Amino acid sequence: MLSKNPRPSTYDFNQLLSAAMRMKKHETVVSLSKEMELRGVKHNVFTLTILINCFCHLNRVDFGFSVWGKILKRGFEPDVVTSTTLVNGLCKEGKMGEAVKLVDDMVERGYRPGAYTYSVVINGLCKVGKADVAVGYLEEMEKLSCVLDTVAYNSVIEGYCLQGKVDGAREVFDVMVSKGTTHDVCNYNTLLNGYCKMERIDEAMQVFDEMLREGLVPTVVTYNTLIKGLCRVRRPWAAHQLFRNISACGLTPTIITYSTLIDGFCEQGNLDEGWALFQEMQKSAVKPNLVVYTILIDGMCKCGKLKDAKVLFSRLIVEGFQPDVHTYTVLIGGICKEGSLIEALTLFRKMEEDGCTPNACSYNVIIQGFLQHKDTSTAMQLICEMVNRGFSTDAATRTLLLGLPTNNGSPALKSLPGLCDDHQDVKGCDASIFMNDDDALALATK
Repeated sequence: MLSKNPRPSTYDFNQLLSAAMRMKKHETVVSLSKEMELRGVKHNVFTLTILINCFCHLNRVDFGFSVWGKILKRGFEPDVVTSTTLVNGLCKEGKMGEAVKLVDDMVERGYRPGAYTYSVVINGLCKVGKADVAVGYLEEMEKLSCVLDTVAYNSVIEGYCLQGKVDGAREVFDVMVSKGTTHDVCNYNTLLNGYCKMERIDEAMQVFDEMLREGLVPTVVTYNTLIKGLCRVRRPWAAHQLFRNISACGLTPTIITYSTLIDGFCEQGNLDEGWALFQEMQKSAVKPNLVVYTILIDGMCKCGKLKDAKVLFSRLIVEGFQPDVHTYTVLIGGICKEGSLIEALTLFRKMEEDGCTPNACSYNVIIQGFLQHKDTSTAMQLICEMVNRGFSTDAATRTLLLGLPTNNGSPALKSLPGLCDDHQDVKGCDASIFMNDDDALALATK
């Protein structure tokens, strides 16, 4: 195209840039726009708007502002589309103060932001925990006779739910319904999720019944949300009943459905029910994944069925799964609980040999195992190793450490020179690994 004669026009280039942008080839767009200038093909507002959009997608809103400055310098007048593109980029980067200011500037210049512009700002505000401010923009949209659609309302509903303010979410939902705005299953799912996260499951079930009365058909997401909510409040059997309704409604359970319910039963000690669901999965189109195997291994360890847990661990490898750090940690914890510390440490070392690097949780689990079984020497060695890797002890490990005798001449403790204030501290290790937030703050202000 560049070698054509006559030279391609700005319009031709813009068509090419638009196509590349739709294909998400943002870096290509930037490169082509530079080539345009080198070839003497002038940019217009449309070209520069495309460029701003690409920079925003590349998380370089600062470059987008540079292009904005170029628009003004060349005497072009940025329109609502150009401004909204930049607003969207600012919102994606969480720079809500700048986004709101830009919208205010649009109004001052005589432009009337549309429903899409306001929806972008509302969504951005809700994501940074400012649902109350977002409600003000809903009211502003109404004053300007902008079309308030279900997307704008749902952003605020979700924003309140994310803040744990489900009553505020319900108020916005009711306003939406009272104004005759079309609402759908997505709105209900958002509200259900809010109630379930706050463990207000009875109210969630009332919302579910309300949705059914309106003639709306629940989706798998609806059922998954309620199943998770019921399991959260330790009601797996009620969740199981909903699970059976999924197939009765002609829907197919997902891997999330199965894993959530299996976890719910295992957490309650109902390992047999979890295992029955696992076997059901194997006969269905939804096959168990590593998460499901790990949930069952954890459940077996907690129920004292370590032998079964080891068999299942071996089985998942045969099935072609590579255990991750969580799977290893769960089994290591179960082995420690049984007091087989050498076996636990052997598996801990094998984990890394297999290319799975231990994390803070892995170290804390095995350290707690050694401390609980009075092997402080190995525990302290592992603590030093953990700290050298940049990890810290958790609250449970610190509690066990603080319970160690400080004056009994323990060779294990003597081999680690120095104690720090009221905390037992390994010299050469950061004392903060034994501290809670209040301790650390007190030390910092001394």
